[in-house]
Amino acid sequence: MKTKTKAIGEAAELVLDSFSNWTKPEFFIQFGAGFNLDGLFDDEPQEIPLASLPGMPDYPNPDDLHPMILFGFANKIPILVAKGHRHLYEGLGTFSCVLLVCVAKQLGIDRHIFIEPALSLNNELKPGTWTLLTDFINGHVVSPLDGMHHILESPFPDMTEALSQFQNSELVNAFSEVGINVRLVVYMARPGSQVCTVAEAEAARRAGADTVGHDLIMEIIMAHALKCRVSSFALIADNAPLPTTRPTSRRKILETCAFCSRDFIRGLRLAFNEIIQNNEHNKITNHPIGNADEILANDFKRPTGKPMKFKLLNTIIPDDHA
Repeated sequence: MKTKTKAIGEAAELVLDSFSNWTKPEFFIQFGAGFNLDGLFDDEPQEIPLASLPGMPDYPNPDDLHPMILFGFANKIPILVAKGHRHLYEGLGTFSCVLLVCVAKQLGIDRHIFIEPALSLNNELKPGTWTLLTDFINGHVVSPLDGMHHILESPFPDMTEALSQFQNSELVNAFSEVGINVRLVVYMARPGSQVCTVAEAEAARRAGADTVGHDLIMEIIMAHALKCRVSSFALIADNAPLPTTRPTSRRKILETCAFCSRDFIRGLRLAFNEIIQNNEHNKITNHPIGNADEILANDFKRPTGKPMKFKLLNTIIPDDHA
């Protein structure tokens, strides 16, 4: 059996050899199912199937999609993009979830952004709202670092600052310029592909989560442990179940992702430039909604049960689409 280190190296070489106009990307971005990437690239990107990487299966994921790896340019900035990915609930293990994260790091890509749908645990977070993670709860019984300590600088990484405040600040500013007021949240990932029960949703609220979903956590933990700068978006695709609500459906979740993609892509392209132009030592100026660093410093890390104070408001889609 190939070692994980060897698999990462071979996968990195395959990615390099597959893209004829390769320039080291400034960002690695991973999109979950349902999102429309139209307008992200300046020109048609090159692409290869994720299945071409060592150990990756060649059958579709549970959304009946074949995940793809794309390379191209956005505002002349080279980016590597995962359109779809493998999920922990597929039973393939944690390595299948984070192989591409490790490959991106091997290729020198230190800025990582992950995008997934989620369910709202708070009635102020309506479907169509874009949220940015400031903290997370790993509801899985595993970690992507299990058995991966040999590739880490430290086998015991601190996750307190796993999500980059600097990068998040730039994203908040860029998205406000295209009319998206991003909400800052704590996200909880739960095991399995099933939608959580009413009791499970309440338990997540009591644990301090604002949103709940299936993914994101494996990638965030691994990317941060590899010393990458990490940000993660969760689109509120529906509400978590309550005794009085109708059950959600995967179709509804994916339709919300597609509906909310266009402005998000515009904001993301703008953010690429702003993140590169600035760094932690530069003074961030011209914030359209207060000071982004202050907003992130006073995020939703709050005692459970107290009223939530939102500094970034507004629904993304009209009420008739909510």
